[in-house]
Amino acid sequence: MDKPLNILVVDDTEPNLALISAFISKLGHTAILARNGQEAVDLFRETAPDMVLMDVMMPVMDGYQATTEIKKLAGNKWVPVIFLSAAAQDSDQVRGLQAGGDDYLTKPINLTILHAKIKAMQRITEMQRVIVENAEQLLRDHEESEREQNLAKHLLEKIIHSNSELDEQLVERLTFPATRFSGDVVITEFTPSNTLHVILADSTGHGLSAALNVLPVVEVFYGMTKKGYGIPTIARELNSKIKHLMPTERFVAAILAEIDFSARTIELWNGGMPTGYFVTHEGEVTREWQATHPPLGIINDDEFVSKTEIYHWTNAGSLILYSDGLIEAENGVGEQFGKDRLLQTLSEKCDEGQFWYLIAAANKFMGLDNAADDISLASIHCPMNFSSLDNAPPIFAPSSQVVEPSESKLMVKLSPTELKSFDILPWLINWLEQLNHSKKHCQEMFLILSELYNNALDHGVLALDSRLKFQEDGFGRYLDLREERLNSLQHGSIEVDLERITENHVPYLKLTIRDSGKGFAFDSILNVDITSSAKPAGRGIALVKSLCTEVAYQGCGNQVMALYQLQ
Repeated sequence: MDKPLNILVVDDTEPNLALISAFISKLGHTAILARNGQEAVDLFRETAPDMVLMDVMMPVMDGYQATTEIKKLAGNKWVPVIFLSAAAQDSDQVRGLQAGGDDYLTKPINLTILHAKIKAMQRITEMQRVIVENAEQLLRDHEESEREQNLAKHLLEKIIHSNSELDEQLVERLTFPATRFSGDVVITEFTPSNTLHVILADSTGHGLSAALNVLPVVEVFYGMTKKGYGIPTIARELNSKIKHLMPTERFVAAILAEIDFSARTIELWNGGMPTGYFVTHEGEVTREWQATHPPLGIINDDEFVSKTEIYHWTNAGSLILYSDGLIEAENGVGEQFGKDRLLQTLSEKCDEGQFWYLIAAANKFMGLDNAADDISLASIHCPMNFSSLDNAPPIFAPSSQVVEPSESKLMVKLSPTELKSFDILPWLINWLEQLNHSKKHCQEMFLILSELYNNALDHGVLALDSRLKFQEDGFGRYLDLREERLNSLQHGSIEVDLERITENHVPYLKLTIRDSGKGFAFDSILNVDITSSAKPAGRGIALVKSLCTEVAYQGCGNQVMALYQLQ
């Protein structure tokens, strides 16, 4: 049933008013009566009727003037005005429509036609009402969406936080989203041992949904890096997290890398991303990392392979990482930027560096602002001498926080299976963090633990000779041999004892590590200059010595004790 209307009837002739008002009442509507144009305007202002039936020739103010004023009062709301006039000339009808009228009937009024006109205007009014309501709802929805997106953008920017000045000095990065939000992220974080972790991740899809898809990646990456977990362990946890949280069609391609500036090594895992490159400052590509694994979140944990590739750089250069949006971007004629054009650009030597030269080349080719897919690009500067950089952290900084003495002890023994699969160092550091040590203490203890543990594993259990690193291509062969021996390990063990002790009211951490190896000649490397960058090995034990009150090897070198002061 149609909604009853309030209809303003304007006529200076009483019989006409009586006839039309009676007819309107019979139709179920309410008639509001006015006898001249001015009265019509006043009543319209007071009653806001749904429709107006307007006579033309009236005293005080004619129908044309009254209609003009009524349309002004109605504003954006459409209130139909039907002229009822004895003036039947075409020019009269045109003038009425120009004054704002919506229809025109000549007197004497045919009530059947008037009924049809009212019905038609009623339908139009209802449609207009629905359109206005829908427009208002759309506006409210848009405003709410804007608020939600602004909040999401703010949270994403806070979660993907910027890092230290040193990070900004080492890492150049840019992301061009195809929409307001990007499904790509480039984030970096230093580990407790001052190696740099980098991840460039590319989520399926575009916009806010794709950006939300990478939030678990950000959370896990930051958390595990700060605890000292390695790239293989982080990659496995990321895969498990995304597989568990996201729908089947939602996965994340990613490159994860650890850059050890002291050892000049890059450890990298590539899951479904374009090939990464190490490019010297002269434009020579000396190493590439193709995608050897599927993207994160596709396969189950028991099928996941966390194997990484390690590279030792012998000339200063940059690690170049990018998302597929770069090489798949098309210019105006449908030609892709492509891998060949990328490599050609990287080979060019330029004062601004390959990173900015590549951005300029891509922008000239297709206009980055018009990209159909998210584009991300990162360049990590890999110098020959890390300590020469501005704001480079010292190898150790003395802690100032005093820790109250307390006694506690932890003993761990690792079998061959555990040596292959268990990342023991973050677990040990987590135990130490629970004892309320300062951040600097934890960082220094992590360095000590990692150096002595890796020394016991490499040179004790695996019987690797560091002298291999000094030969041509020796570092790569050393790493390959390490992986081969660790994978085939059947016998051997490492024992780690951590104990907090107090001597003369001074608290210490006493660390003892024993391995099942034959030992090594440790005397010759205890006094190595840790600031030297000329050698790729031999600095670890000297570094530990500089951090500790005492470092002592026992027997043939397969047991070491380190005493670290906690205040």
